[in-house]
Amino acid sequence: MSDTAHYRFQSDQARRLARQVTDATVREKLLEMAEEYGRYADLIEARSTEPVAVEAMAH
Repeated sequence: MSDTAHYRFQSDQARRLARQVTDATVREKLLEMAEEYGRYADLIEARSTEPVAVEAMAH
């Protein structure tokens, strides 16, 4: 599993758990974690495509 897929999976898991808990504080923390995991995945994705974009612009 790639790093991006791992973080997307963790984000989805945190969102699923958030839908199941009844404690509002726990739910909010899980949703924050889901957002953070999503941001990590986005950063990894952006970094993996940056060199290609820069190289394409150079030609």
